[in-house]
Amino acid sequence: MTNPDNPQEVTPSADTTVDDDALWALFSDSRNPMLLADDDRRYVNANTAALVLLGYDLPTLRTMRIDDVSLPEYRPFLDDVWSDFLEKGGSIGQFPILRSDGTAVNVHFNATANVRPGLHLSLFINPMVSGDGGELDTDSHKDSLQEPVPAVRARTGDLLDEDERTVITLLALGLSWHEVAEETGMPVAQVRELMESAMTKLGARTRAHAVSIAIRAGEIDPGDPRLR
Repeated sequence: MTNPDNPQEVTPSADTTVDDDALWALFSDSRNPMLLADDDRRYVNANTAALVLLGYDLPTLRTMRIDDVSLPEYRPFLDDVWSDFLEKGGSIGQFPILRSDGTAVNVHFNATANVRPGLHLSLFINPMVSGDGGELDTDSHKDSLQEPVPAVRARTGDLLDEDERTVITLLALGLSWHEVAEETGMPVAQVRELMESAMTKLGARTRAHAVSIAIRAGEIDPGDPRLR
């Protein structure tokens, strides 16, 4: 829900549970855009980064569906893509989204079905942070929409070592490689190596994919002071 004194500020819904603490801390604080949609593809929540990227306030976004931020030429295919997404449990890749001013920006995304029953999470890597520049890759994103995401069925919390967990948490919050290096005192090259190692252990294909898996596998600690 929104804070009535600030419609851009996102707050937990009344039914948020303790099990959602890691997800909610990242959802609220990350510079990476995150959105929650229901089974009808209607947006029910978004963090501040997503609202800024899309150019809408939360009350307006809650009147919209995923279709409304998709390019018109892709909308006829969304029913099939959505059914496939729900069946496979997620999708990853690149996708152009429409902003409120009519411009399109390309985002790297990980979409995870049923992070809670009937709620589906889309996590974008902020193009301004990742350095992707938002340019459209029209040849690659169509197929990537249908790439399955392996489900994490048990919370483990023991796949990553301490340094890997630190790096993935900071990247999940939207820090750049150089900001993570400054925060941890590590060289940038070491930060990248740790993230590559974490992605390998998690079976992730992209940074957004790795963050999603890490949340579901209990690899991001909701008690981490960086999430406060």
